[in-house]
Amino acid sequence: MEGRAYALASGTIINAIATGKGSAFGLNLKVYARVKLIDDGKNKIEGKVLDNPNIKPNLIIRCVKNTLDYFGLNYSAYVETKTEIPIKSGLSSSSATSNAVVLATFDALGEKIDDELIINLGIKSSFDEKLTVTGAYDDATASYYGGITITDNLKREILKRDKMTEDLNVVVLIPNFEKNVDVNRMKLIKDYVEIAFKEAMNGNYFKALFLNGILYASALNFPTKIAIDALEAGALTSGLSGTGPSYIAIVEDENLNRVKETLNKYGKVILTKPNNDGASIY
Repeated sequence: MEGRAYALASGTIINAIATGKGSAFGLNLKVYARVKLIDDGKNKIEGKVLDNPNIKPNLIIRCVKNTLDYFGLNYSAYVETKTEIPIKSGLSSSSATSNAVVLATFDALGEKIDDELIINLGIKSSFDEKLTVTGAYDDATASYYGGITITDNLKREILKRDKMTEDLNVVVLIPNFEKNVDVNRMKLIKDYVEIAFKEAMNGNYFKALFLNGILYASALNFPTKIAIDALEAGALTSGLSGTGPSYIAIVEDENLNRVKETLNKYGKVILTKPNNDGASIY
């Protein structure tokens, strides 16, 4: 029995750490997962991260285990993943990996697809491996469903869904900065993130993304000038994604080269598009 699936990276509109409520949108960068199941009753699970062999496969093994445990099965399994998403960069690589592996396991089992269950099994796996602070329900839902999701992460509730215009470009910057997650400093900006969150709920996604990015970049000691530079070069909006170090900029075609050149001086640049289609078996 074998299954295959992919899930998406996501870009941050509102980081949920300060308030427990967040928003993200799907990016056309994917994690691909393959799961092979063996009905031998031994419950031995092995895994391999194909393009990052130095990374321990704990999360992908946990995703398969939690899915098999949910159905009360003692199958052995082999799981492998490959990714287009830079890891530990603020682009939801963990959420995408969890979604892809759990969905591939459902495919291998021939189980009816239950979107909410798949997302929650992935979140449980990330919690089990201590890879999330809030459960990242915003990231997980954007990765799985595509498009824009606005969520209450604490209640695991989707407050609003929308689509991002797919003919826009997303310029992703992976800068040469160290990641710095200071939860206490992020909690200090709660009241101000609430203002950005209201903008998102009102459909002002670009304004919300920019405000959120400036706030979290300031709290985490990342440069705020990068987002301003992107706007100066013609981006519609720009800001820190997740807890960094990635920045994203949303750009129309005519300004793409200028924004790319502007951000190139800060590190590696990846070009992608919004994705409204979400995760899929393939």
